[in-house]
Amino acid sequence: APSRRARIFHLPAPGKRSVAECAMQLRRIGDKWNLRQKILNLLAKLFCPET
Repeated sequence: APSRRARIFHLPAPGKRSVAECAMQLRRIGDKWNLRQKILNLLAKLFCPET
């Protein structure tokens, strides 16, 4: 059916672009997690200086 073909055509093609987008999303998540850990570490140092 033509409608099915059109739907398949509009899907993002697998390849370098999708891999790059996935890598960018993972990197963003990693950066957010890293920032969160840094903030938690800073708070821990402020409230528990003996550790």
